[in-house]
Amino acid sequence: MGFDITYHPVSIDEMNKWFFEPIEALNNGDDSVLTGVIESQSDDFYAEKYEFILKDIASRYTEFPSEKGLLYAMANCIGLFQKYQYVRGSAFSFLIEREAVMDKYHTPWKDVIPGWVPEPESDLIAENYSSGIFIGPDRVKKLLADNQSDENVHRILLNFFGERNLEVFLKALNDAANMNSGLIEAAEVMEVNPFELNQSSCYSDIRNCDPEGAFIYQDVAMEQLKDATGMNADEIAQKVVYQKTDIDIPDSKEKNEKASESKKGILSRLFKKK
Repeated sequence: MGFDITYHPVSIDEMNKWFFEPIEALNNGDDSVLTGVIESQSDDFYAEKYEFILKDIASRYTEFPSEKGLLYAMANCIGLFQKYQYVRGSAFSFLIEREAVMDKYHTPWKDVIPGWVPEPESDLIAENYSSGIFIGPDRVKKLLADNQSDENVHRILLNFFGERNLEVFLKALNDAANMNSGLIEAAEVMEVNPFELNQSSCYSDIRNCDPEGAFIYQDVAMEQLKDATGMNADEIAQKVVYQKTDIDIPDSKEKNEKASESKKGILSRLFKKK
């Protein structure tokens, strides 16, 4: 039960070049933009997965809220191009809900996406398998600076993430800052099995995911299970079966009513795991 959170450095230009422009062209019957992106990548690029995701979401993106369709697909696509970080459960979206002062670092999606893209119903993560907030390039640098100079901001971050996971989140911010990029948050790009990391799954490129966050999750999960059961690591490996449950965060009106419909079919067709 819970959320597998990833953070993806990306600039707005890269969003357009790698995702929005190829999809818009596909919708106009032109696959040359998609082909051009693929041809500019190295031989080990997951071209088949990239093409599959873009063509499928281009044909069906109006069936889902943008945070469950287009923007979630974009996070998976960005992970095919460059390194990203994983943190178990620690979504900046959740921090904003807990500490409203941190919302100043959030860049609204409506200020970023092209005009033809429907605005998401929520900028924050509201359920599994969705995009979350975008932290724009200037706000990435501001958050890094404030973490160093503002004791209250540092305290909020440390209390929320914990020392080890904060290091991972700061690594994501620094990666973005060094590329003059922003940072996309998403839920369930990676699905980590803490008791058998080799059985983890990914809807993007698992090779681009820094493993540090998964190691932290494994350490924490192992210690919690040892304390609860008295089993050692070998016994846990033999006896424990990890099962994840999708979560809808309680919200108002029709969001929960739409949740099951939004999930239906999107994962079975939209993505191929690696």
